[in-house]
Amino acid sequence: MEVRRESFKFDGLRVPVEIHGAGEPVIFLPGLGVHPRYYREGMTRLGRHFTVFVPDLSFRTHADLPARIEGYREFVEALAGRYAPQAFRAGHSYGGFLALLGSVPAIALSPLIPLTVGWTNKFGRAVRLQLREYLGLEGRRGAGWAWNILRDYVGAAVRRPASLFPTVSETLHCIAHSFRPTAPRAHIVLADFDRLYLPGECETFLAQSRRDELTIRRVPRGHGWPVTHPDLLEAEVLEAVRATRRLKKDAVRS
Repeated sequence: MEVRRESFKFDGLRVPVEIHGAGEPVIFLPGLGVHPRYYREGMTRLGRHFTVFVPDLSFRTHADLPARIEGYREFVEALAGRYAPQAFRAGHSYGGFLALLGSVPAIALSPLIPLTVGWTNKFGRAVRLQLREYLGLEGRRGAGWAWNILRDYVGAAVRRPASLFPTVSETLHCIAHSFRPTAPRAHIVLADFDRLYLPGECETFLAQSRRDELTIRRVPRGHGWPVTHPDLLEAEVLEAVRATRRLKKDAVRS
């Protein structure tokens, strides 16, 4: 399936946007600094069902990126305003976090969770996560994904630290009021073997939203499963869209 590419201007940035497939629009938000190519097979699969818009805010593409979460939130709203204002917003890790902070139904896949931990703790968790992937516990793609994302993050830390450290630091000090989920409905898929965000931490964060607006599912995978298991990415996004539609129909009937 051919991938279309456009360019979107925002606050001095020229952001490439990949467009996959045809059908109902969905916006997919990658993890922080993660290039869309890592999700390519999953996006191709989703393109069988939807028109998927994927912005490239990766460390590889940009020398400068927003330094604060609010900048990313503004970017997502502007992107949606151009391409698909009412579309579902799906995202992985930081992208899932941004989807939860949006204004339309969200599909958050192993979303980033604001933590009350410091950099040392967060780094240790990342090391444990990578070890799991290098050991092959996340399938044949796991080791390649672990090596590539490590290289991207180390490169960003050395060459463009202003695009990495301030943004991550905002999520390490507290569960701030401004970070509470705002999406009117959220379908969240957590990973049983996620080493970055523990189940209790996820529950604390999600408890800030009304429970009747949340659907929570779990998959027996690690944090990077939307990259390492594209078939599962396809299945979970499809289930999320269907589940949200069922809830809407039930609400109308009642």
